Amino acid sequence: MAADHNPDVAAEALTLGAPPQPESVDWLTFAREHREGATTTMFMAMRSLMRLQQHMTSVLEHELKEHFAMNLTDFLMLKTLQMSDEGTRLLSRVAWHLLVHATTVTIATDRLEARGLLYRHAHPRDRRATCVTITEQGKAVVDSATDMLGRCGFGMPGLDPDTARFLVELLAPVRRTAGDLDRSH
Repeated sequence: MAADHNPDVAAEALTLGAPPQPESVDWLTFAREHREGATTTMFMAMRSLMRLQQHMTSVLEHELKEHFAMNLTDFLMLKTLQMSDEGTRLLSRVAWHLLVHATTVTIATDRLEARGLLYRHAHPRDRRATCVTITEQGKAVVDSATDMLGRCGFGMPGLDPDTARFLVELLAPVRRTAGDLDRSH
């Protein structure tokens, strides 16, 4: 097999003399040099949002794990319950709000219930449905976690409240057009 077709040889050639940090790609220069109009601009917007989401998730997961022994799904589940009128939601609605599979919510419920942060119970009128309700302890934990995440800018350092409001308003029509009909934010 020729060296240029051997993946191991090719990988070794790429790493020889490579800097210790990850390879950087200058996307802005690429976009300027390859003026393809809307396609390039849309790609840059998509990439920018994806990178921010990756950074935010990393920061939030780290802080929640270190300070509260929970993950982002656990936090968002408690926050969703806290923000509901009675502190109670159907498990299926929690999954819908969090954009996760019902199995993920069930596993999170098991974890949070074991810690006394919420409890599950049958729906009062539909015995096929299961509800979850946040406890007082759960409210205290999610309040503390929210305060702590607020201090780190929810993973968006340097974002001030006015810009945050503008960002939410800017993304609303894009989300709506994409079919995200959740009007809570």
